[in-house]
Amino acid sequence: MKKALLIFAAIFTMWTVASAQSTTKVKEINQAEFVALFDMNTGTIAQPSVFDFNATWCGPCRQLAPALEQLAAEYEGRVNFYSIDVDKNKDLAKALEIQSIPYVLFFGTNGDDPEEMIGLRTKEEVKVYIEKTLK
Repeated sequence: MKKALLIFAAIFTMWTVASAQSTTKVKEINQAEFVALFDMNTGTIAQPSVFDFNATWCGPCRQLAPALEQLAAEYEGRVNFYSIDVDKNKDLAKALEIQSIPYVLFFGTNGDDPEEMIGLRTKEEVKVYIEKTLK
């Protein structure tokens, strides 16, 4: 009986994690997908977007993720949210000269330089960056 309960608990945990991952509003992308989002002629992006550069081993990155997920739900349809693992996309991280994570870029649609945020911030602080991007 004890073994059956342990197996059930393991299956339930895997299902819960899988369900949570499948409903995420923050889309994980790679370097090629990042580049494809931009119009290379104008340097602009079609919709305001937030790019979270992170790594699975990074504690502050894991702490920031739930706030970004909540904001992605709040701004759904107005702002796209993306996650980029710097360990899986080393060339992109190097090209952007990312020295510290979490590193978040906020792109508006007007072609201005993106706002950049380095380090862990509260949800409210991140929201200020997003609002600046939307102006």
